[in-house]
Amino acid sequence: MVSSTNEAKTRRTWGSGILAAGQYASANILLLLGSISLLVGGWMPFVVILLIMVFGSFADELSGEDLDRLGDGARSFYNVNLYLALPLMCLLAVLLAVYARNTTITDHPLQTVGVIWVVGYLFALVGATVGHELTHRQGRIPQTVAHVLLGFTFNTSFVIYHVHVHHRRVGSYDEASTARRGERLFPFLLRAIHGQYAQAANVEAERLRRKGLPVWSGHNRFIQALAAPLAIVVVVVLIGGASALLLFVLAALLGRFFHELINYVQHYGIVRADNAPIRPRHSWDCYHRLSNVLHYNLPRHSDHHMFATKPFWRLDTAEDVPMLPYGYQTMATFALVYPVWRYIMQPLLADWDTRFASDAELEIMRSRGWEVTERPVENPSIAE
Repeated sequence: MVSSTNEAKTRRTWGSGILAAGQYASANILLLLGSISLLVGGWMPFVVILLIMVFGSFADELSGEDLDRLGDGARSFYNVNLYLALPLMCLLAVLLAVYARNTTITDHPLQTVGVIWVVGYLFALVGATVGHELTHRQGRIPQTVAHVLLGFTFNTSFVIYHVHVHHRRVGSYDEASTARRGERLFPFLLRAIHGQYAQAANVEAERLRRKGLPVWSGHNRFIQALAAPLAIVVVVVLIGGASALLLFVLAALLGRFFHELINYVQHYGIVRADNAPIRPRHSWDCYHRLSNVLHYNLPRHSDHHMFATKPFWRLDTAEDVPMLPYGYQTMATFALVYPVWRYIMQPLLADWDTRFASDAELEIMRSRGWEVTERPVENPSIAE
């Protein structure tokens, strides 16, 4: 099914390929604009916020769907663009510290809120997304860069958790990043953040015990990962002192909130039976052009879960998979208001129950007392 979809896609010319590749610099361009807004000061951060809202939501809904899969012709550009995120993120953090050093925050509270919002959003959009992409790559350089980028949201344990827990247990009841059916956003946030740290620490402790190494030692990758956020904090404090530390912590926490907000959207309400194979039906996909450009094709989430080591430009679309009706940022905004979120998701979950869920998955939902849409007798399960 997926292969037939791929064959039906029109191959790009080299010129249109360059144009398509250039779109993926959009997140770094926003990062650069955010840095400039901190340098200019005043109300410029709010100008960037407005641009983000228009570009990430309204324009995304008008941009249509992008079903093309990019080739390897611009691979060098994609990789350079990914690694460029690190110096740009460092620049943003330094400028935040300089802003805190040079500004009496109590005299400019509203402007400071704008600065924190812009920085936190970009910590999530670029730091978490590029950090996620590099987490799936082997080698000291990509792993180190991933740790530093995720350090801007105090989330370096993600490198352990995401690969060894999320990609193995997605859709399970105790998997911290899978939002349960009917679970509201803020209870999910508390469970997700605590669960991710705890599960990552447990995975690393088990690894060390198997090797006969002490858990509380320099061999512990969970402990090693703390070096990145600590180093960032030290630099921020040296530049801007206590006020810079305060702003950085607030921006980092806001960035983590934005990151988990996207996690909430990606698998909400989907169930996978224990030990059942992971299938495309276990993720919500979104093919809106700007959502994919800004998030490095992460919204092609079902293909990512099927082939986790694929670089982002090779991720593909698929036919007949669970689909979100709006782009990532729009869906994340709706998730902030649970009655609206429930109104949007109820028919999507009903469709998932009747078209995608296996008999075992339906039984799991019934046993938990969750709202389930029963499959018509004449419509047997098509799921494995």
